[in-house]
Amino acid sequence: MARPRKLAGTAVDKRNGQRADVGVSGAAVERFDPPAAISGPARAAYEDFWSDRPALLLTPSSRVVLLRWIDALDRYLRASAAADAEPLVTGSTGQQVLNPLYKLAESARGVMESCERQLGIGGLNAAALGIAAITERRSLQQLNAEFTGAAEAPTDDPRLRLIEGEAT
Repeated sequence: MARPRKLAGTAVDKRNGQRADVGVSGAAVERFDPPAAISGPARAAYEDFWSDRPALLLTPSSRVVLLRWIDALDRYLRASAAADAEPLVTGSTGQQVLNPLYKLAESARGVMESCERQLGIGGLNAAALGIAAITERRSLQQLNAEFTGAAEAPTDDPRLRLIEGEAT
């Protein structure tokens, strides 16, 4: 029977007993423009990537994986849309067959999912890379300011006095 593996982040180096932490490369990758020919939905996904935590782990060598991911995503979206417009086409002998663009979309989806695992896109993939979904604690004033658009929330709100323990 195989020995059970340790949970992510709990492994230690046998030589010195220190936790085996994977540090982020000192050479941060600056945001760069996506390929010009990608579609609008793929461009939106690319922008979302840069505003998410996995972008912080991007290294110079993984830049090509990001480009491969956005290309595969674009191919998947375009091929799926074209195939969905005409799901059945006429085959070589006149019979109705599934649109071959579905096979192209499936192939692109496989490349896309492989790249997502490497980049940490998606909850499970991020957790596998050790990217924690840390909840941020914000004060009530910060939340009010965020929702009202004011630079600072009003401090004369009686609810704040109750929360801060100043109620009389």
